Amino acid sequence: MAEEKYDVVIAGAGLAGFAAAAEAGEQGLKALLVEKGKTTGGTGNYVEGVFAADSALQQKDNSALDKEELLKEELTYSHYKADGKMWQKYIDQAGTNVSWLEDHGVKIAMVAGLGDGAKTWHLFEGKGHDAIHNGLEPYAKENGVEIKTLTRVTDLQKAKNGFFEVTLTNVEDNTDTVVKAKNVVLATGGYLNNLELMEQTPHQNPDNVIPVNSGKSTGDGLKLAWQLGAKQFFTGMSMMFGGQLKERTIPSFKLWGTATWSSVCDQPQMWVNELGERFVDESAAVVNWANEGNAMNRQERVFCVFSQKILDDFTDKAYPRSMKPFVPEDRYPTLRDDIEQAEKDGREYLHKANTLEELAEEIDTPNLVSYVKHYNEMAANGEDTDFHKPAKYLLPVDGNGPFYAIELGVGAYTTGDGLRVNTDNEVLDTKGRPIEGLYAIGSDGSAVLYGDTYGVNVPGTHAGYCIFSGRNAIKAIVNKA
Repeated sequence: MAEEKYDVVIAGAGLAGFAAAAEAGEQGLKALLVEKGKTTGGTGNYVEGVFAADSALQQKDNSALDKEELLKEELTYSHYKADGKMWQKYIDQAGTNVSWLEDHGVKIAMVAGLGDGAKTWHLFEGKGHDAIHNGLEPYAKENGVEIKTLTRVTDLQKAKNGFFEVTLTNVEDNTDTVVKAKNVVLATGGYLNNLELMEQTPHQNPDNVIPVNSGKSTGDGLKLAWQLGAKQFFTGMSMMFGGQLKERTIPSFKLWGTATWSSVCDQPQMWVNELGERFVDESAAVVNWANEGNAMNRQERVFCVFSQKILDDFTDKAYPRSMKPFVPEDRYPTLRDDIEQAEKDGREYLHKANTLEELAEEIDTPNLVSYVKHYNEMAANGEDTDFHKPAKYLLPVDGNGPFYAIELGVGAYTTGDGLRVNTDNEVLDTKGRPIEGLYAIGSDGSAVLYGDTYGVNVPGTHAGYCIFSGRNAIKAIVNKA
């Protein structure tokens, strides 16, 4: 029986994979989309929105941005490690990619910024889940794209006739099928969930990194490319977005966005390290998740320490930093109940004691009591002489007990390195030459965008790159045919 032949096999059915699949269907390619999980979407299900500089929505809102200034901002932010040609191509096409999404069943709720960043974030209705499952996935199916779940690409070999021999392994019964493909697109989501690869990157404290993703980003695409001669390109970039509740008993994404999480990661309360000492101006960190993550990543342990009075005020009155439109009012009505429930459930991240001395002993922070005394004195004087946090955020940790400490790790969404690609998203070898027919998109091919830190100041760029790179690779395949 002859092997099945495809114009393109796409490995990974997340946001980037479905952008490629939808474009392949639109271009009339015979395409196979392979997903190792039971369900499609992957980490893309949790994406809030995508970047654009001059979309129709921005033009209608008179909020279109200067593309040249954005390009300079991204190159400067990466210390010019980013690929300027790729960024320029991406920025130029981002607005039309938003329109393309809308034409393919994706609904955009609004355009927003993040913290003090640029207003570039085109937020999906229903996050990436609805964008994929109500838009790109049905479109791809309607246009002939074949989708196989519970199937992973376990081997790639280049045959003499120019085709790839692609080994597909059924993850349930471990049986193999080999198909042929003129082109292969890697969209497996990077390697955030592969501890061995994380430990090989600089700038990381892997034990303190908490992946908040689908859990399937284990470097599959990178390994397939490396065996074909692709360059290993580790910059140590993980897409951090500040603190996450450090809890091993339940998936981290279930805690992300909760009142407890927001109160300790979005509000500039007092954060201390393993010694019980502050290490950053918390108010500067929370407006840029990447900076927040970098500051936390330099510590061995991180805790948010607060009093019962702060907990009650945040629940019943107000908190100091507005989170609209993401949090509808300037308080957390469920916070006290959530903390009480976490205590009943025995959550690892939550520590509670009647006195600061007892709390310091429980979390092993030798200088906590003396530092809290110093912090409260600064709050009373209205001046943070250590890190210059604005006085309105100097909430004293005082009054009657109990006192609380919530342990945090560094939240991370994906990685942004691993493979080098050119402006057609072709994978490059160790000499900088493209490996013919092999493409990497989304997190597998995003090393062109970053230095070691994600630019939260221009929000939505990674998710937007998933759309851009998916379409970009398929367009290159069509143009080379």
